[in-house]
Amino acid sequence: MTTALHEPASPPTSSAATPGSDETDSQAPCEIEFAGWLPCFTFFGDCGRHPQFGHTAAPPAGYRFVCSGGANQAVPANHRAPLIGGVRTVLGAAWLLIRPFCSAIRNARRFGFPACLRTLAAVAGLFLALRRAGCGFWATIQFLRTRHFASQIQAPPRAKLLFLTSVPFICNQRPWIIEIEDPITLFFPFHLNGCTRDTPIRRSPYWPIVKALLESDACRGIVTHMRSTAAALPQLFQSEKIALKTAYIPCATELPAVAVDQSATDRLDLLFTCSWHQLPVSFFLRGGLDVLRAFEIVQERYPHVRLTLRTRLPELKPRYRRILEKCWVRVIDRFLPNEDMDDLMRSSHVFLLPAARMHVVSVLRAMAFGQAVIASDGWGFREYVEHGRNGLIVPGRHGKTSWMDEDTGFLREDHEPMFRSSTSVATALADAIGVLVEDHALRRRLSAQARRDAATRFSVEQWNRGLKAVLDGAVRPGTKQRNPASHA
Repeated sequence: MTTALHEPASPPTSSAATPGSDETDSQAPCEIEFAGWLPCFTFFGDCGRHPQFGHTAAPPAGYRFVCSGGANQAVPANHRAPLIGGVRTVLGAAWLLIRPFCSAIRNARRFGFPACLRTLAAVAGLFLALRRAGCGFWATIQFLRTRHFASQIQAPPRAKLLFLTSVPFICNQRPWIIEIEDPITLFFPFHLNGCTRDTPIRRSPYWPIVKALLESDACRGIVTHMRSTAAALPQLFQSEKIALKTAYIPCATELPAVAVDQSATDRLDLLFTCSWHQLPVSFFLRGGLDVLRAFEIVQERYPHVRLTLRTRLPELKPRYRRILEKCWVRVIDRFLPNEDMDDLMRSSHVFLLPAARMHVVSVLRAMAFGQAVIASDGWGFREYVEHGRNGLIVPGRHGKTSWMDEDTGFLREDHEPMFRSSTSVATALADAIGVLVEDHALRRRLSAQARRDAATRFSVEQWNRGLKAVLDGAVRPGTKQRNPASHA
């Protein structure tokens, strides 16, 4: 079955100003190339189409995001993985050295020799720059290989600025900025989310490469909606230059016109949703097993409470299958148009997300609808969900599945515990649900405050104010920028 949390975010176009933009300038807006359409971004969960970057449809005044290409294209399987583990033969080493030239020849028919030669020059220039910065020879070769030559060819050569999503898939052929959530994605595909618990990141051969790339003049800005990421990057790379480029801007969400009605007392609907890409593994990573165990406890105490799972289900052990059947859990694993998804959000009173780590789009969407959010203490949640003020936090993830390493500035993640239920998390989750069932006033207060925060602290207007400052400094490098950590 084809499924999604909602319809994918549509990439911006190069036509007239996008509806909903706060464009007020009489002169033509400055066009920023949204590079998420490049085929290389399919490597990282097709991140260029993730709703996190939906803000590009309503850009700051004076700017317009455009896509020079179409939708992401399929990438051959042999391009998807880096050559990890070293070069084992002389022939293998020789092949790595001549591969860029072969790629240029292979792509010349499709993109033309001038474009291929221009890109090859950019790759060579970045190689020399990384070597001058002290980066290892073979690590640099492998890093450049994972930038995907055909994608680099397609990056518009005359773009004033490229906007990258999550991963620095770039060879510095044009100025660029990047929006990230955590530091790990900067190292993709060499270091992966969920597998960094014991990673000696500063001994990684890719650490100096990423540092040099971010310090380069071509990198004009690093935008993050996580305060801890903005604070960690200078520590991670031990670089004042990167600190000056890093901008913290709280994430934004649209505010629905109609919110959840929290006045009902005869029925309470709980909602658990999977991630945008609807991979079944996300059921585990978002705490689905603990949600089922918690609901089994809750349903015995409060028969009028119902649970809806908006997710594709993975293979589950009989124990959890019995909970689904015994407790009459509603499972929606089909595609829902935006209107139907909005109706589901509006009819659900409590949003459950005992995940391994922050999922900012899901949290803010629930808050905007006025749902009472119950989240875990995994990395990042407390920046948006304040316990007892606009939601509830249940313990059990911090230090086990995700946490920011203050010594290195690197995000530590271990997703392995998420594939089995945690008695402590399930019990705490059941208790938190019970509090909201019995304390109607608290549930209404949390709901109202969450919606107010979505309308003010996490509005599109405040996001665009911060993003405009970053774009102004990126397009006009002489413009003095405020340090992003000052954006509140």
